[in-house]
Amino acid sequence: MYIPEQKYKSIFKTYLIYFICMALFCGVRILSARGWLADLKYWQADIIATIIIQIIIMFLLPLILYCLFLKVKPKSVFKTCNYNKINIQTILISLGLGILVFFVNIIVSSLFNGIISFTGYQTPIFLGGGQEVSYDFVYFLLDVVLVAVLPALCEEFLHRGILLQGTKHSGFYRAIFISSIMFGLIHFDISKVFYATVLGVIMGFVSVVAKNIWVPTIIHFVNNFIAVYFDYAQENGWFGSGFYSSINEFARSNRLVVFLTIFIILCVVVALLTYLIMLLFKQTILKRVNKAIKKVYENENKSLRDEPIIIEKNKMIQTILENNTMLNLDYEQMKSPIEAVMPKQKNVYKTTYKDNIFLIASIILSSLVTLFTFVWGFF
Repeated sequence: MYIPEQKYKSIFKTYLIYFICMALFCGVRILSARGWLADLKYWQADIIATIIIQIIIMFLLPLILYCLFLKVKPKSVFKTCNYNKINIQTILISLGLGILVFFVNIIVSSLFNGIISFTGYQTPIFLGGGQEVSYDFVYFLLDVVLVAVLPALCEEFLHRGILLQGTKHSGFYRAIFISSIMFGLIHFDISKVFYATVLGVIMGFVSVVAKNIWVPTIIHFVNNFIAVYFDYAQENGWFGSGFYSSINEFARSNRLVVFLTIFIILCVVVALLTYLIMLLFKQTILKRVNKAIKKVYENENKSLRDEPIIIEKNKMIQTILENNTMLNLDYEQMKSPIEAVMPKQKNVYKTTYKDNIFLIASIILSSLVTLFTFVWGFF
C-alpha cells in the first residue's frame, strides 16, 4: 500500500501538536486551581482564562504549530480542516442537531453522574470563587461568548479540525474515535468526560459525513448556548426557567417511570438524529454527487434527458464520482448502514507505536488529571 510520506508523517506531528496544547492547557488549569487570578473579579478572570485557553492554546497555537511542522500556509490548514461554504439548509439542520444533542447530553450526563455518585463523588460548583455572581443580561451575553461562541470555534478547530483531519489517513472511524476520546478527556473533569465523548462522536461523525467543520461548530454552539440560557433563565424567570427544577423533580419520582420515560425520549431523539443526519447527507454530499453526475454527462456529450449512464458498468464514471464526492459506491462491501454515508477511503495507513507516542502521552496526562478531579477534587 502506498501512502505519500507527508500524509503519514502528519499523523505523528498532529499528535505532537495536540500533546503540546493539552500540556499547556493542563498548566493553565493548575495555575487556576492555585488562584493565579484570584485578585480579579470573577468575570475578569473568566475573560482572561478563556482568551488564554480557547483563543491562544486551542486555536492560534495549533494553527501556528501545524504551519511550522508541516510547512504549509494557514489557508491550507483551514482547507484541510474543511472550512467549506455552508448553505442555509445545512445551517438549519445543524441547529436542529444541536438541540437534539443537548437532550442527549442531559440523559447521558444524568446517567453517568448517577453512577459515579454511588462512589460519594459530588460535582463541584464554582461560583466566582466566593464572589457574588451577577445574572444580568450583559453577563448573559458575555457568557454566551465565553462559553458558547469561543469554545465552539476553538475546540472544534483543534478536535474536529486539526486532530481528526490530521489523522484521517489512519482511517475515519479511528480518527473520529480518538478525537472524541480526547475531547472528553481534555475537559479534565470526571463528570464531563463521558457525555463530552458522546458529543464528540456525534460531532466527529457529522463533520466527516458533511465534509464541513461548520456543522459540528454550530452543534457545539447550540448545545452550550442552551445550557447557558437555562442557567440564566432559572435566575431571572425567563421562558423555561423551571426546566432544570422540573427535571430534578421528575428524577425523584418512580424509578420505573423515570427509566421508561428516559428510554422513550432517547429512542425519539436517536430517531430524529438519524433523520437529520440523512438530511445533512442529502444537503452536502449528494449535492456534490449531482454536480459530479452533470460533469459525467458533459464528458459523455449526453443530456440528462438521454438514456441514463449505468455507473456500475462504467469504471471511469465510478472513479469520477468517487473522486469528486468521496461517495462510497461499493454497496456489496458495506458492513453496516453507516457506511452508506461515510466517505470511501483508500490506502488506510496502519499507525505504529512511534506514530502514537504523543497520543499515548496525551491520554496518560489527561487521564491522570481527570483522575485527580475524581479522587482528590483538584482543579
